[in-house]
Amino acid sequence: MEHKPEITSRQAKILAAIVKENCESGEPVASRDLVEKYSFELSPATIRNEMAALEENGYITQPHTSAGRVPTDIGFRYFLNELMDRVKLSIKEQDRLRHEIVKLQAVNAETGRRLAKLLSDNSEQASFALFPEETSTVGLSKILQNPTLPPEDAREIARFFDEIDQYSEGMIHEYGDKKPEAYVGKELHLSTMSDYSMIVSGLTLPSGKKGVVGLIGPKNMKYEKNLSLMEYISKLLGGGAGVILIFIITR
Repeated sequence: MEHKPEITSRQAKILAAIVKENCESGEPVASRDLVEKYSFELSPATIRNEMAALEENGYITQPHTSAGRVPTDIGFRYFLNELMDRVKLSIKEQDRLRHEIVKLQAVNAETGRRLAKLLSDNSEQASFALFPEETSTVGLSKILQNPTLPPEDAREIARFFDEIDQYSEGMIHEYGDKKPEAYVGKELHLSTMSDYSMIVSGLTLPSGKKGVVGLIGPKNMKYEKNLSLMEYISKLLGGGAGVILIFIITR
């Protein structure tokens, strides 16, 4: 990905707000949204000027004729690398996940299927689990019903699920025990057609079996919450590096 100019701390705060608002609403973000919801202590004109600078430098863009802006891949990348704070799971969420993982570890069969369902239920995204002798996908209906995901991207995710066996061995080999990495846009070669995000975690089960699990959803998914979810489940399962990869695939 080409190098982009650094941005000021004020622009970084505005970019972070735009990403969070877009991930929350699924809609383009206008300057008035930032004025109403964030205490920047800046005039609307100043915010508009800073948004114009962010757009000129490639961090946000204007979709169609909307008055609002959405983050570009570069904007999402900057947010993920520089601005994002992890969301700590609540005690209730941790207890529920711990209980589910204990039940999962007590069952020898369909480990991947149960794990994928746990991820999908807690993230509201589609999910998959890849292990040497088991491939599972769950939650495609959540993708097909998501109004923020263009139909062509939903079809591309469905195609990926249909062909996931082709990727299973290679993904386990490449990502099963790596440290966190991120790929944005054309850095990832699974597809050049789509505009969705994928969060993947390498796992090592107590049995020693390596695999990967992943979430798939729109680019405006809640990264902080979903990454925390993946990290916590990896920690509960134990034994693995818990690699997290963020794939943002662009048209």
